[in-house]
Amino acid sequence: MSGLRGCGLIQLPRFHVEQTLAKGELVEVLTGWEKPAMPIHAVYPHRRQLSPRVRVFVDWLVTVYEDRSGSGDRRQAP
Repeated sequence: MSGLRGCGLIQLPRFHVEQTLAKGELVEVLTGWEKPAMPIHAVYPHRRQLSPRVRVFVDWLVTVYEDRSGSGDRRQAP
């Protein structure tokens, strides 16, 4: 990761760098700056009905992302 090599500022989802922040290998800067949203998209064939397995997976992924990122913006797939 370029941030660990001293190559400047990086912006990643917090759950990607939680351990390195906890170890002190990375330091959070610009804490007063509000970061832009980093959406995650689930893509599936639109011509087929969304299978129950995919629906469960997408719902699980949304829950995991919300828990780890603190994001309250939840948009459901059809």
